[in-house]
Amino acid sequence: MPDSHSILLLGLDAQAHATASQHFTSKGHRVMSAPAGKDANSILKDPQLNLIYLQPTSDKSALEEFRRTAAIRPAVPIVLIFSQPTVQLLHQAWHAGVSDVIFLPLAAESLDSSLERTAKEVPVQSLAAESSEEARLHYLDENGKERWVTIRPPKLTIGRSSSNDLIFNYMNISRSQAEILYDDGHYTIRDLGSKHGTYINGVRMEAGRLENGDRIQLGGLQGQTITFRQGDLLHTLLGTSVSKAEVGFSISGFREIGMLLATIRALSSIPLLDDLLSMVVDTAIELTGADRGFIMLKESDGHLSFKCARNNYKRPMDGASFQTSRRVPDEVFKTGHRIVINDLDLGDGSEDHSSTRRLGLRSVFCVPLRYLTFHDTGNMSGIGRMETIGVLYVDSQKIGAVLSSTQIDALETLASEAAIAIYNAQLYRLSQEKRKLDEELAIAREIQQALLPGAVKVMPHVCAHSLNLPCREVGGDYFDYFELEGDKLGFALGDVAGKGIAAALLTSMLQGLFSAQALLELPLPDLISNVNLNLVRRGTSSRFVTFFFGVLDPEGSCTYTNAGHNPPYLLRQNGSIEELKDGGMVLGLFPFAEYVSRTVQLEPGDHLVLFTDGALEARNTGGEEFGEERLRALLQSNPSATAGDILTRLQEAIMAFSANTPQHDDITMMVLGYREEPAAADLNHASSSAPARPPVPLTE
Repeated sequence: MPDSHSILLLGLDAQAHATASQHFTSKGHRVMSAPAGKDANSILKDPQLNLIYLQPTSDKSALEEFRRTAAIRPAVPIVLIFSQPTVQLLHQAWHAGVSDVIFLPLAAESLDSSLERTAKEVPVQSLAAESSEEARLHYLDENGKERWVTIRPPKLTIGRSSSNDLIFNYMNISRSQAEILYDDGHYTIRDLGSKHGTYINGVRMEAGRLENGDRIQLGGLQGQTITFRQGDLLHTLLGTSVSKAEVGFSISGFREIGMLLATIRALSSIPLLDDLLSMVVDTAIELTGADRGFIMLKESDGHLSFKCARNNYKRPMDGASFQTSRRVPDEVFKTGHRIVINDLDLGDGSEDHSSTRRLGLRSVFCVPLRYLTFHDTGNMSGIGRMETIGVLYVDSQKIGAVLSSTQIDALETLASEAAIAIYNAQLYRLSQEKRKLDEELAIAREIQQALLPGAVKVMPHVCAHSLNLPCREVGGDYFDYFELEGDKLGFALGDVAGKGIAAALLTSMLQGLFSAQALLELPLPDLISNVNLNLVRRGTSSRFVTFFFGVLDPEGSCTYTNAGHNPPYLLRQNGSIEELKDGGMVLGLFPFAEYVSRTVQLEPGDHLVLFTDGALEARNTGGEEFGEERLRALLQSNPSATAGDILTRLQEAIMAFSANTPQHDDITMMVLGYREEPAAADLNHASSSAPARPPVPLTE
């Protein structure tokens, strides 16, 4: 590092200029002065100039004046002199590449401190004075600015501590990382026991002799990269030496391809989506040298959501520590085209990324996650189209080196392979979730069937047969029997609006409510009113229940209440049919609904036939419903059959009618025979002979 500098005081006011000029001159430095603006252009081109102190016209114009000055002398460190800057302005200055900042009024102590901090960035000046054995280190700083550091024998120390000759303030670099020693015309680098190691041309080494063009990586393979150069400066700058850089690039390219192939192989063997996403993001960060990365996937509503965010230490990042602009990922997802931005401050569209730059980001790489899908068109070949399922994004607070074509191709190949693997992992997860749900529904079906009474209920004066066929694993139909005082039989049948799990849950609640009320032996209108009020109070989300409850005594007197249910049929021995309609409206909608009851007299051999609307609405392949007419006709042709026979023939007729069509609603039927005599003769079937689906077995 030179003992004296050529310092330009640019735009300083009279008092600041007098203080700085006198102080630097007394320290043996060459001091030049110029006002800000175009008048300074000629002095800025002075080849001996190696340090600039710039006082902007105002704090607000500081960054603009800095950029204008840096454009003329990009390699010369610039110190900004502020009056009363905001914290945001200081943050922006740091990201813009300002070497240091000091504040008015100037003092000798602040000038010395600033010079000490900035002197290490001063570029080498004299070409003639450099010996052929003198060496330099070349690197890009965190702002993407090119830096040269001369190695002054006998050694140069590197690390995070401020006591080192070359300081890199990155956490993966140790406080004392490495040292470069000069002995007998040769330079050797030695690792100082760092945690993440020192690499030469991609190989970790404790010590090694350096040759012109060697690439040194500090703090791991993705750490700070510096290039060792030896010889005269012009030879170094023109790059006419043996191209170790090209050799290094080739090694890097092979390494990237190897990393990509290893990841692609691993993708096919990782079924868990979270693990797969983590591997893809980690690989993308390694391929590009980014600080962090994330994957966003398309949700069912078509919007993107964060699924995995990782840093360059291969650790997850939560939402509190991960902030980014959505502009870039949303644009890539919408267009299907990659976005590669090495410096957000450059280019015609830089103003479009202002929100991203405000987060301190400087470089961004984003590629779509998409794969080719094929849709069956009825012929031998399908129509293929690209399906975009998300984006893979990495960024950095440093200006990124221009990605090679190998890196870009590797990143896009990774994204393409990852998209297929993510799609397969999602299918695997869905299949596992479906399998688990199917198992849980099978258990729920067993429980629901176990909660229902046995299919047959026999008392001295009555025999009841029932059948329950849910159209899904669980259903919303319900039936039950109750033995009441005086050898009376209470029987209930209900139908919850809807199907599946929601209807089944409400059915279970209805069963519990009604069982508790039935034990009180209240008058039927009061009992049904209580059940209705309880359902309303529990808020069933506008779901309602159609319900029928009757009580049959040994003398054949049947008292019932019909709450909006399909009217059951009273089938007389002579084949006539009566409908049991009296009662009131459906349950669960109105708290003050009123109900009535009615009593009918059964004669020996009469039957009560109850059913839900699923029996009437069973459809054939032509879309025609089974309907009431067919049901009545079947009953009227079998007036003397037993309750069990009538139920069996009803089931056979409905199943034959709806053969080869899916069951679209729950079917529940109940037939009660009052003091019936077993049938001795064969009875007619009012149905086709098509085979019937077997009934669902019920728990006794």
